[in-house]
Amino acid sequence: MATDEPGLPTGAPSPRARLRVLLLVVAVMAVLTAGWPLLNAAVADRQKLAAGSLIRVGPGGRDSATIRIGPNWTLRPAETNPRQSYALQRGADLVSISYVTVLPGHRTAQIWPGMRRILLLSYPRGSLSRPVAVTSGQGLKGLTGTVTAPGRTGVVTMFVGPSGTFAIRMMALVPRQDAAAAVAARELFVRSLRFPAARR
Repeated sequence: MATDEPGLPTGAPSPRARLRVLLLVVAVMAVLTAGWPLLNAAVADRQKLAAGSLIRVGPGGRDSATIRIGPNWTLRPAETNPRQSYALQRGADLVSISYVTVLPGHRTAQIWPGMRRILLLSYPRGSLSRPVAVTSGQGLKGLTGTVTAPGRTGVVTMFVGPSGTFAIRMMALVPRQDAAAAVAARELFVRSLRFPAARR
């Protein structure tokens, strides 16, 4: 008994089979069309940084600082404005490093309330603790405090540059259950921070 549909050569796919193949091709094209830009964006927003590489924060000369990067950190280019601010990531850990202009006559302690206001703009339900003293690997005094944001915890550290006209602000944010990672990130970046011609 013949099983092929009338008018079709033996072994030729049925209209239903051809329709399934066509739908599969369309589905694959749709995934590629929508998926490649997303994959490309994800890859473009991660730039591997070599362990030991230096980033410079600030316009240059005395109004700048350098920070040496540890292993396994990536740069997030879409959130980075070279010389002004850097967004770094290692796994779920996020670190931002920013150049901040300091008004004449302001001391480090007077900058902390401004730091709190900036934090609340980004994280309205966040909080910042009172500051405590911290010393950089170069021997400069700065301030550090604990920061909380929805689902995250971390530390903010700030050092005023030797010229007194700018500060370097570093903020490490990690998942709430991994607070020790934020402290470790702070220690790493604080030890490597260097100002040119800094005086203790």
